[in-house]
Amino acid sequence: MHLGQALDALDAESHGHAAAPSHSIACVRRGPPRTFPRVPRTRSLQHPAPRCQNSASGATGARGSGERMTEAVQPYAASAPARRPVVMWDLVLTIVLLVVMIGAALLASFFAVFLAFAGDSCGASTVCDYDRMGTGMLIALIGPLAVGLLALIAAVIVLVLRRLAFWIPIAGIVLIAAVFFGGAALTISGVEGATF
Repeated sequence: MHLGQALDALDAESHGHAAAPSHSIACVRRGPPRTFPRVPRTRSLQHPAPRCQNSASGATGARGSGERMTEAVQPYAASAPARRPVVMWDLVLTIVLLVVMIGAALLASFFAVFLAFAGDSCGASTVCDYDRMGTGMLIALIGPLAVGLLALIAAVIVLVLRRLAFWIPIAGIVLIAAVFFGGAALTISGVEGATF
């Protein structure tokens, strides 16, 4: 009976139920008395589940942290713009038209040299404005090359941006012709009585 009570007291003391009246428990046996040391109170060996600091419970904390990570990643994913696909027919057509445009610019500059013959009739009987004629020849000579170069740069930029660029060399050809005929008209207008 005394041994059973001593074991019950020891068990209660180890689980923290009722405090023992003294620091040791004596067991009565048929012999010299033995003293058992006091067992310190210990907590349960099961560790509590980790809790998320951002929420009230572990489950909702994991879900909340996942949602915050998703929300943090979404702006970066949305900020990356999708690249346009390359339009092959536009690329091929633009290259062909650019070659034609460059050829037209070179041909217009070549024909601008022949505008110098407009001053053959200038003499004692014909009054010519040489300044106007020189300005017109300069426009007809350099203007087509400048327009062709600008149209070429613009077409390359638009192609890099992957947008339709076939219209740029077409507009360049039209402007080259307009600049050439404008310069030629100015040159001929410098000769009195001459018509284009």
